[in-house]
Amino acid sequence: MAVNHMRAHQRGTVLFSPGDQAVSVYFVLEGTVLAARQAESVELGPGAILGDVAFFQNRKHFYGAACLTDVRVLELTAENLESVFRTQPRLAHLLLRELAQVLPADSEKMEFLQGVADKRKDDAVPLEHLLPAGHPNFTERAPLTHNDYLFSTEVTCPICGTSFPGARMRTSRLRVQEHRPDFRTIHEDFDANLYYIWVCPHCLFAYPERQYSKISQGSVNRGQIHWRKNPGTETFVFDVQRTYQQVILSYYLALRTFEIVEATPEQWANLWLRLVWIYEDLEAEDLMEEAAENSLKYFEQAMTKTARSATGDQQLYIIMGELSLRLAKEGEAFRYFHSAATMRGGDPRYKRMAADRIQDLRKLRQSE
Repeated sequence: MAVNHMRAHQRGTVLFSPGDQAVSVYFVLEGTVLAARQAESVELGPGAILGDVAFFQNRKHFYGAACLTDVRVLELTAENLESVFRTQPRLAHLLLRELAQVLPADSEKMEFLQGVADKRKDDAVPLEHLLPAGHPNFTERAPLTHNDYLFSTEVTCPICGTSFPGARMRTSRLRVQEHRPDFRTIHEDFDANLYYIWVCPHCLFAYPERQYSKISQGSVNRGQIHWRKNPGTETFVFDVQRTYQQVILSYYLALRTFEIVEATPEQWANLWLRLVWIYEDLEAEDLMEEAAENSLKYFEQAMTKTARSATGDQQLYIIMGELSLRLAKEGEAFRYFHSAATMRGGDPRYKRMAADRIQDLRKLRQSE
């Protein structure tokens, strides 16, 4: 084996992303690599060859590859290709066999003949009992390109003290594409909602990433008492390229944590609101409406139980109006928008936003 050309890569390493110029071919020697293009993905083990078509056609990769485990590969480049093939003619044979079987040059379909991982596993989703009855299994994965906007940081669980890697966003790289009326920010090529929750793999303490180390001592005490009484045996770890099902499970784990630590109504409402956005993106209308009902319920509680600035109240009224529209409650939506538009003090921008939504509702009524 061409030892000098072997490379070791840690779990989570991206070998290449879609659109990168192909400069290497990878023979997988140990471990598992995920090849992915949009919603399509394939797990590949020892014997797999990656990047060969794009490399020999001198073009850009049309799929991405990331290490699901620690991986060893033999990396071929333009500089070492001939010397490796002279000493390892079997590799040349395998590569030629792979290239001979692929689709025509103008095709961009992922096809692998060797090293496809055996995925004969139990179809049960870990922790699925936390999800509503009949909840579908959303197997779509976050795009590999999301890794360009993430970095890993070591996190210490405030409940059990376990250290684990958490995904943190490189906010300086994010580019805003759109601000929606419900205050959702859409970024180019990235969805922050998929990385909102950190989960301890040991005690399953799940909490929003930005607040993970800021939880109050009272909440820590309640969490530790619960964990000591209910240690549990299940664990949870995101895949390198996490699935939407894992993301949704992290939110339901956070809902369970909120119940244990006695989170505020506004925390509950905001978490359900993000689930509204996720289910909308997945076109799961029934689940979106259920999440919207819960979010609206907790925002209504927040309005009566906690105090905010006039601007904060305006934001909540606008969000409650948008949630009411999703639930076909135009009358309630009108009242919430009116409260935001006519509030004494507050932010003039929010008054205009609310007034614009009132006009939209009036136009909708006139067209019916």
